[in-house]
Amino acid sequence: MSPTPTLPEWKDYLARWAPVADRLVARLRDPADVDDRQELYAMMLSALAGGHFGLVANDPDYPEFVPMLSQALNFAAPVPDFVYTYAPIRGGGTYRLAGHRGTTLFCFVTVSETYFTRTDKPKPGLVNYDLDTLTIGDDGRFEVLLSAEKPADWKGDWWVLDPKATNLGVRHAAYDWLNEVDPRMTIERLDVPAQRPRPKAAEIAERMEEIAQWMEYSIQHWLIHIEETREKKIVNRFEVTDYSGFTGSSWPQVYLETVFEIEEDEALVIETEIPEKVRYWSFLLADELFATIDWNHRQSSLNGHQARLDTDGRFRAVLSHRDPGVPNWLDPGGWKRGVIQNRWNQASSAPCPSMKKIKLADVRQHLPKDTPVVTPAERDRALRLRRMGAQMRRKW
Repeated sequence: MSPTPTLPEWKDYLARWAPVADRLVARLRDPADVDDRQELYAMMLSALAGGHFGLVANDPDYPEFVPMLSQALNFAAPVPDFVYTYAPIRGGGTYRLAGHRGTTLFCFVTVSETYFTRTDKPKPGLVNYDLDTLTIGDDGRFEVLLSAEKPADWKGDWWVLDPKATNLGVRHAAYDWLNEVDPRMTIERLDVPAQRPRPKAAEIAERMEEIAQWMEYSIQHWLIHIEETREKKIVNRFEVTDYSGFTGSSWPQVYLETVFEIEEDEALVIETEIPEKVRYWSFLLADELFATIDWNHRQSSLNGHQARLDTDGRFRAVLSHRDPGVPNWLDPGGWKRGVIQNRWNQASSAPCPSMKKIKLADVRQHLPKDTPVVTPAERDRALRLRRMGAQMRRKW
């Protein structure tokens, strides 16, 4: 009889996780800032929870789509309009995805070789599949097989599965949070028995061992990204950000980003034309840790449905700490520094927004004269509808 392996105890896992905080704190712009440290610890807890969902509670032989990013799992600047889910897989397996398309703008399935485990530099997505390329029934249902080779007897939709794949990430975008219906999707590995065996202790321990790395790398990557952006002096001015090394070259989206810096009595006026053809576009605000600023309770993002275009067809927004009384206010949620991210998805062009810093008191001088006035009562109603819409999304 072989000896029973010595496996980590709870205190051993805690000992592995504790130094992660010290290393991440050292990467903050100001490690002595009490507020930033507490925000970082909360972010670590969300990454810990996400690691449990994806690494421990999930099984590539018996996978299930679980939450990956959200208001509660807030790192890597999730897009408020997107719902993100994730399922681990084995590239040599055969999987069936099935479900209901819903009515959201789009739903993409990203096949990836790695995410934030086993490497501090995640490899780009292998391929991005658009759900709308499948055969969608009159009842909204779909089914697709993923495997290295298409079985000879399979007559339905099929997507090739790269043998290097370790996970599927799903993101679906909604413009109208309150009324659009999110897709529902199941995943099943077909080349294993239907009944899942009880996991062995060593298997659980192996998955638990990955959490420390997941927690560190999923946050560290973005702290480095913000610092590099600041070092390039991309402050209060947009530049294209190449995310192909993360999303994969097949992801049909152009990103423009900047670090914002703004004081209480200042405002940033953002202006851009809108592409003639575009499937989806938005602006969001993230904090210095690259967590998206509270979009459930603040207007920290705007998409193509929520935004108001001016009579000349252009989009103009105001980023300021106090409500400037305009429709397209972007609320930084108390952060004087952070990130603005703009994206154009499947667009005929990718205009670069302009930006100028002015005094908050002078905002109306830099906007069209017919820009509506939003009263405090109107803002209150808008925020309450926004919160309802955010809670309608399928995030858990």
